[in-house]
Amino acid sequence: MKFNSIYAAGFAATLFVSCGTTDTEPPSVCSDVANLSGVSSVLMDEIDADAGSTVTVTDSFCDDSALGEVRWDLHSAEGHAHEEGEEEEFTLNSGTDWSELEVRALEGSAAEETFTFDVPMTARGVWDLVVSVVDAEGNAAPDVIVQVHVENDHIPAFHLGEVGGMDPAEWEGEPVWSPGSLVGVSGLVTDSDGLAEAALSLIRESDETVVWAADLSANGDTALVFAVDVEVPADAEGEYHFEMEAADLSGVEMHTGFHVEIE
Repeated sequence: MKFNSIYAAGFAATLFVSCGTTDTEPPSVCSDVANLSGVSSVLMDEIDADAGSTVTVTDSFCDDSALGEVRWDLHSAEGHAHEEGEEEEFTLNSGTDWSELEVRALEGSAAEETFTFDVPMTARGVWDLVVSVVDAEGNAAPDVIVQVHVENDHIPAFHLGEVGGMDPAEWEGEPVWSPGSLVGVSGLVTDSDGLAEAALSLIRESDETVVWAADLSANGDTALVFAVDVEVPADAEGEYHFEMEAADLSGVEMHTGFHVEIE
């Protein structure tokens, strides 16, 4: 009987070790940024990129036991913030439908991997690159986020002065407009090739209905100053988008804008 008790206890201990795990430490991004040369890292303060360029992000990943996989998620930073970072100050993003997602398996307790992406010629503004890594036991490291600042001298550019009497850089969240109000919007649109057309519009997001629009007099100017009063419909309510579009004399088009809450 005593032998059976000892055998049972030993079997239970073996079962616990084989079914459980003692690996509770999450992996990490362990890049030595100071020694990286000619490439970018997710541990940098920010990554600068030009439209039409190829960006290479190289990082090292470490775990005390065994790595599992890494995930790169590149998306527009417009209109949101991550728990691990602060919301980007107001920026007019163009080409916001561009995004990249890649998941790759990792082997061993240390690995160096490279994530490469091509910046489209339609992009301008700020993108978030979120890197997520887990080990073989499923322990997840906190997401690491770096902002990618995309410059673009190829497409027309809008620069806002005041919206509703306020500098957009001072906004906290999206602006709130009142039904039936007149909202002054002023700014500048530029293009080195000369502007063929430019237009502004207020669009209801629920059904994409244009509720207000104005064409700007673009006659080949390389810089066009504008000031308009946006007429908010008296029955407007909910989420809207203020759209700004332009095309230059070479046929290059762009669109940008910002979200508006009407209440």
